[in-house]
Amino acid sequence: MRKYELSISADYVPEWGVEEAVREFFQNSIDEEARDGSNKMFFGYDEESQIIRIGNKHSDLDIKTLLFGVTSKNTDERMIGSHGEGYKIATTVLLRMGKTVVFQNYCRKEVWRPRLVNSRRYGGVMVPTFFVEDVPIWGSVPEHSLIIEIGGITPEEYKGIQASNLHLQEDVCRRETSRGAILEGEEYKGRIFVGGLFICEESRLDIGIDFKPNVVRLERDRSMVNSFDVQWYAARMIEELKDAEVIKNSLENYSGTYIEYYSVPEEIRDEIAEEFINKHGVRAVPVASQTDMEDLKRKGYNPVIVSEAKRDIILNSDLFEDIREGQEKEREGQKPLAERFCKFIERIENRLNEDEVAEIYGFYDEISDWEED
Repeated sequence: MRKYELSISADYVPEWGVEEAVREFFQNSIDEEARDGSNKMFFGYDEESQIIRIGNKHSDLDIKTLLFGVTSKNTDERMIGSHGEGYKIATTVLLRMGKTVVFQNYCRKEVWRPRLVNSRRYGGVMVPTFFVEDVPIWGSVPEHSLIIEIGGITPEEYKGIQASNLHLQEDVCRRETSRGAILEGEEYKGRIFVGGLFICEESRLDIGIDFKPNVVRLERDRSMVNSFDVQWYAARMIEELKDAEVIKNSLENYSGTYIEYYSVPEEIRDEIAEEFINKHGVRAVPVASQTDMEDLKRKGYNPVIVSEAKRDIILNSDLFEDIREGQEKEREGQKPLAERFCKFIERIENRLNEDEVAEIYGFYDEISDWEED
């Protein structure tokens, strides 16, 4: 039997629990199938024995993968993982929590049985150590060349694993886009998944999202996604759906922060503008700042604070532009005759000779005197 001691403390990533650890094994199996469609993933849970089994049709584990940083995923955009750390950390976490982990490495005729041991090399500190046993002949021909068995998973813990893994859930309502899926349902609100695996909660997020692996950047410990990425790509996904109700619901929310007006179909822009006008009146104008609000008040409009995305959509709708043009013409007709005549002179002045200009301004002076009287 060979022994491989890892240089990692048993207390590494203390915030991880069973769900995060099992996620890593599941992720590796997903990645293997993504790389090779024939390398089908296997997963099962036996409630009576409290054992999870997970693996692939013809995967195997090379002993060198026990080295941190060794990975074949870092140049493959289909892969969720890329750092070469996942299953070692996951094993450490599970052992720390009193679970058992056994790697049935059938293809290499090996069984790996990791345990936490007191390391002489590190002054008695508890570290994960992999004991590798050669098995020249198997009792029966395995259907999968690699199966990882995780023991001690209670039914309650398995429910948590299911909740954090879309692959283990039925009837998930998904709205698919090129960057992933928008998840419908109150239970997914604010939850972020990548490749079907739960990553983190974002309390400001008004929808659930399952990003494709190559879309967003994950933190090294998979604990969170860059917040700008969430907002930016959520907006792109919403735009891609071209669903009026989804767009309307998102415009005043976190997911719609970066929606671009030119990506919203013209008919939806007009629909949003019409609802705005019906609610606030024809004198209403959308604004996104207090400064704009004060300026429009002085001009006699009814400014209404909305998000920048909603403001841009309304202002760039044909319907809103038509209404504004009609109002300007109405306001123009209500101005004093002298003021309207002066603007008329300014428009035609370059077409007149000097005598005509002098004569027409004489008429303007008469009109002004008449209005003052």
